[in-house]
Amino acid sequence: MSTVLSMSLALVLATAIAFVAAVMWFSMRRREKDHLRKIEKLRRRYIALENHLLQARRMEAVGVLAGSLVHNLNNLFAVILGHARMGAQSLPQDHPVREEFAKVMKAGSLAGELVAEVSDLYRRADRARKPTDLEPVVRDTLKLLRDILPSTVEIRENLQPVGSVLASTTGVQQVLMNLASNAVGAARAEKGVIDVSLREEQITTVQRAIPRDLSPGRYALLSVSDDGHGMDAATLNRVFDSYFSEAAEQAQMGIGLTTVCRILRDHDGATITTSEPGIGTRFDIYFPMIAWSASTDTVPPLASVPEVVPFISEEKPADKTALPGHRVLVVDDDEMVAHVLGAGLRRLGCKVNVHTDPRHALAEFARAPDDIDVVVTDQIMPHMSGVRLTRRLRDIRPSVPVILCTGFRDSFNEQQAREAGVTEFLLKPGSHRDLLSMIHRVAPKRRAGRG
Repeated sequence: MSTVLSMSLALVLATAIAFVAAVMWFSMRRREKDHLRKIEKLRRRYIALENHLLQARRMEAVGVLAGSLVHNLNNLFAVILGHARMGAQSLPQDHPVREEFAKVMKAGSLAGELVAEVSDLYRRADRARKPTDLEPVVRDTLKLLRDILPSTVEIRENLQPVGSVLASTTGVQQVLMNLASNAVGAARAEKGVIDVSLREEQITTVQRAIPRDLSPGRYALLSVSDDGHGMDAATLNRVFDSYFSEAAEQAQMGIGLTTVCRILRDHDGATITTSEPGIGTRFDIYFPMIAWSASTDTVPPLASVPEVVPFISEEKPADKTALPGHRVLVVDDDEMVAHVLGAGLRRLGCKVNVHTDPRHALAEFARAPDDIDVVVTDQIMPHMSGVRLTRRLRDIRPSVPVILCTGFRDSFNEQQAREAGVTEFLLKPGSHRDLLSMIHRVAPKRRAGRG
């Protein structure tokens, strides 16, 4: 009897254990399935985010390409339409070829409308980043830093003209302010010096950098260096990691440099950092020059560039509404665009100087600033942007009117351009008469004032 009871108890116990085990197994399986579902959900979300990121990068690449196309196509349309207009104007009113020229101009105008749509694609692809002249951005940021940094810190600057880069003004300011803040933290108690420089740099071989290696090409190089305590190699290797040290100052430094690294990643930029204990630290920040900006290497040396295209005056202007005697300085690095602008304005009664290098235009203007009534300049040029050139021209003669004529509407910040002294804006491909109308609006003011 006891044996039967024992067996029954054992059977009940075994059944209970089996039941508990089964419950636990089913529970584990259910949790496992839940985990698998969550993992699958996360995997799909990761894939979706990755695809979204890839799409965003594709759109950015398409946008940059669109910007390049807009710039170059508008320059070509300016040449084509300019020559077509001049060809039509040189023929009698009843000449049959005038109708053919009219067809060319109509087709060119329709093509220009298509280019405007491509320009809209660029702005949708990247609203924050646009072709930017770094020099005024850096200079304005340094003015702000001088007001907010301790009086024991001296900022020295050496800013040279550089070509345009595709950048966000806010992003560039953040980079500079974070680096300056780190330099202040590393400065010596009695006196600290921060050196900030800006120049163009040609990279010929791949160089190790953060967050990506530097490929060969032309860059705008923004350097920030201090004479502080410096860092050893071990610290330097971890300097771009957030909270790389338990020390509060170094943790804050890590956060700031992580921000710099993120901004550079968004701008396809990079930094090379050097430091030595007791000597100081130097951050070299590289922003790639925009793809459609000509390299300075393509600009011929001073000796091989014609100093000036002679003034050409006509006894009877081709346009009775023109004011003979307007002396116009045309600056465009595209030789064909510069030629057609100059030729068209001469036909309308203006006297024109043409330059394809803004440095030579500036030198010519400096020799006789009162011999020019109006300056017409492109924006995106090697060595010096149109806005930068305007500022330099205004330093020589503050009253000189400047018309900024560009093939890419997002190639400048209008407020900065106005502050630099730009008087009017004309989007390529504009007509010679549109340009002449602007010259009429700005030139008589100065001529009347001159008496």
